[in-house]
Amino acid sequence: MPSRRLWIFSPGTQLTDDMPLQKQAFMIQNKLNPIPEGWKSEDLQGMLISESKLRSRVRTLADQITNQIPPHEPVVVLPLLSGAFLFAADLIRHWKFEFELDFMGLSSYRSGTESGRIEWTHRVKTELENKNVILIDDILDTGQTLIESINELRKCKPASIHSCVLLEKMRNTPRSSPISADFVGFKIPDCFVVGYGLDFALKFRQLPFVGVLAPDCYGTGTH
Repeated sequence: MPSRRLWIFSPGTQLTDDMPLQKQAFMIQNKLNPIPEGWKSEDLQGMLISESKLRSRVRTLADQITNQIPPHEPVVVLPLLSGAFLFAADLIRHWKFEFELDFMGLSSYRSGTESGRIEWTHRVKTELENKNVILIDDILDTGQTLIESINELRKCKPASIHSCVLLEKMRNTPRSSPISADFVGFKIPDCFVVGYGLDFALKFRQLPFVGVLAPDCYGTGTH
């Protein structure tokens, strides 16, 4: 029997990654919260993760990562541009250990929602050999970005690579990610999410919560 992962936001009937997509879509609609005042938009279907839940979970993640990092060893933190910048900024401010901060930039989306060919937009400048690397990304979807990033980092011979993502999509389809992150903030349904750094056509990054984009804003594909 396949393992079943529960969607943490389901207090009654629980959403699992082996559930039919039509039922997942129905449950997404019925589990969303209203968009907070001041942020309402016809392009947003609802709020999936509130600002307070993000703040609490980021603090927990920061503590978990701290406990895994070897003390007194060199650390390099690498947020992935551009979606992880808000998440990374909040995360690293909880860390008391010393680290170097650089950035990596990859892109697999353009103005639409379908994941495509990976393109590098910014490569690491910092020396990584024999250092512990913490790679931070916004969302684990198809896994292309994380795989490409880790493969590139391994060429630099770091002592270790720890990956952390804010969101991981739950799927049981051929598009499911072939890779897992070491640290995950939230597991979410397969829907197009924006806010807290995630965008649609370069919009909605500034939202302090994670929202779901209205389906009529895009064609096929999710983010």
